[in-house]
Amino acid sequence: MSVSMLKEEVKQTFGINVSMGQCRRAKKHAIELIEGTLVEHYSKLWSYGEEIRRSNPGSTVKIGVNSMPDGKTYFIGRDANNHIFQIAWVVVCVENKENWKWFLENLRDDHGMENGFGITLMSDQHKGLLEAVKDILPNTEHRQCARHIVANFRKRFTGVHYEWLFWRACKASTEPLFIAVMKEIQLLNPAAFEYLMEKNPKSWCRAFFQEGRMCDAVENGLSESFNNVIRDARKKPIITMLEEIRLYVMERQFNLSNKGSSWPDFKPCPTITTLLNQLKKAQRYWQVLPTGLNQFETRNLAKAYVVDLDKKTCSYRVWQLNGYGCVHSVATISFLNRDVGSYVDTMYFGLVYKNTYKYPMHGMNGSNMWPCTDYSPPLPPLRRKMPGRPKVNRRKDPSENTTRHTVSKVGKFFLCSVCKEVGHNKATCPKVDKPKKLKVIRGKKEKGGEGGSGTNTNIGDNGGEGGSETKTNGAGKGGEGGSGTKTNGGANGGQGGNGKQPKAKETTRKRKYSERIIKKKLAKRVEGKNGEGNTSGKPLDID
Repeated sequence: MSVSMLKEEVKQTFGINVSMGQCRRAKKHAIELIEGTLVEHYSKLWSYGEEIRRSNPGSTVKIGVNSMPDGKTYFIGRDANNHIFQIAWVVVCVENKENWKWFLENLRDDHGMENGFGITLMSDQHKGLLEAVKDILPNTEHRQCARHIVANFRKRFTGVHYEWLFWRACKASTEPLFIAVMKEIQLLNPAAFEYLMEKNPKSWCRAFFQEGRMCDAVENGLSESFNNVIRDARKKPIITMLEEIRLYVMERQFNLSNKGSSWPDFKPCPTITTLLNQLKKAQRYWQVLPTGLNQFETRNLAKAYVVDLDKKTCSYRVWQLNGYGCVHSVATISFLNRDVGSYVDTMYFGLVYKNTYKYPMHGMNGSNMWPCTDYSPPLPPLRRKMPGRPKVNRRKDPSENTTRHTVSKVGKFFLCSVCKEVGHNKATCPKVDKPKKLKVIRGKKEKGGEGGSGTNTNIGDNGGEGGSETKTNGAGKGGEGGSGTKTNGGANGGQGGNGKQPKAKETTRKRKYSERIIKKKLAKRVEGKNGEGNTSGKPLDID
């Protein structure tokens, strides 16, 4: 519950108004009563680490309390079904080169990476991480997330055309295709060409990725999705946060293990099969021509690529990068009436998927059962106050769609809450008695005789020649030689007389006048300037 919601709840329940500061302190106190204080959490860190080692043998737990944890680091991989697989996570005070080196050293020692040969890493453009990978894992293929690069590229070079050309260059699988797109960028804007070349295209373009890694991804969306899942856990104390992450990973691995238990061992996983079916739909645009033993040429107008089924290679290079094939390889295999799934790399087989989840995470006891240690309990470090309001949600790129998703109501049937029939609501229901409308009857106009006087309070009246006219609500014309006076209606004085015409509608100020003031004014105006046409010895009585 947010602080504003808590304030409104207190007002409705107890009928008292409280300030936002009081609500914040009350919420903080309630959370401490439920989850414990920071001192209690940090005093149990050594026991928590021992319980992890006891319940999950082989796990690595290292604790160093020197500053308030602020940054979170995750190491996430992909399983045989091309889904997220959590490998390790760490809580640090800040993401800098020193902490990244410490994390990569532990990761290298635990998994036997040595110098990183055969390993592919993908990350954002964090300078500390880029330098740490060069020092700890020098032989690792370190890719940069293309989405982070294009976000910075868009700030300097605005325009959709620049972005389209960048993604074409990023997903170009061969060097000639990459060079052709970069020439277009150079002709359009040489500064944009220089900017992209400074970002080291070998780290973000498919044309320079190493083959046999079974991954042709150019963006790192897996880490962002996992970060969104644990968004609420990051706001809680350290042990509560770590426990929620552990419980989520443990439950997810168990569900994925059960999901793949019935999959065949030597056939591709369902996600890979879905990707192959999509490629089968696009193969009809390609013509296959045999050139040798298990060697073919696939053509589509001016485009042509060579496929070798024995080596499982294609000159387009996508088959070597992803491991399951491209549209050219699928067209060639289908041309021979063979099973496309038999040419998929064994890394995507169901047997490898089952081996990935062969060792599940084991459950742990509660804090009352944790083993005691001889180490002195650490105190919580000093909180580092950062400027501004703390960021909780992921910072979205300006190009991301931020509009709210709405569901169309076209074709949806609505039921009336009164008669329970389709086609109308209670406002238009024929069974509901509607109130009758009141009719307003307006007065008729009359004319006064010649030389007479016309006086009317609610009905329009026209005075005759030489007469006078007084009107309060009607509309009329003063006759010749007469005078016209009007308070609420419209009147025109005749020729040779005095005509006074106020506004057509009564203003709000005039409505507030008292009857006494109105009577005095009417009495003076009836007499006229010269006293002509006065047929009344006393002021007009409008009562």
